[in-house]
Amino acid sequence: MATHIDATYANGVFKPDVALKLADQERVRLTIEPIDEWSAEKARAAWELLEARLKSRPLHLGGQRIRRDELYDRG
Repeated sequence: MATHIDATYANGVFKPDVALKLADQERVRLTIEPIDEWSAEKARAAWELLEARLKSRPLHLGGQRIRRDELYDRG
């Protein structure tokens, strides 16, 4: 059964963020994938990029707009 966990690499050793239910000396297969930490600056830059994209190519939903009274027809 595969289990996905986060770990920190320090002094040549992977230190899991959570306790693992493994037998001592049990062999496992590791797949290493860096975790990209999001900072406030990265989030702001991503939002600004998205806003610029929407301004340059706005979404045109087309179609007829439905009024509130039409949406909630009580008749």
